[in-house]
Amino acid sequence: MTRFLALIAATLLAFAAQAGDNKDKSHETGMKSTATFDALDKNADSQISKTEASADGKLSDSFATLDTNGDGYLSKAEFLAKSKT
Repeated sequence: MTRFLALIAATLLAFAAQAGDNKDKSHETGMKSTATFDALDKNADSQISKTEASADGKLSDSFATLDTNGDGYLSKAEFLAKSKT
């Protein structure tokens, strides 16, 4: 009987640990995910405006820094440079 209870307890702990691991992984994935250039370029003009960038909080916050030529838009090269930093 004692072995049976120990087996049940171990099984429950294993399931609880696995459930916790999945929760943590999905949270990390959510934090790392960002929109692609094409998804953000809603009007398909091959550049991202400040308005379009507002759909991605991280991109919006760093827009001025990423806009290296200061034209008010992000080219694909400027957008891709963000992943290198």
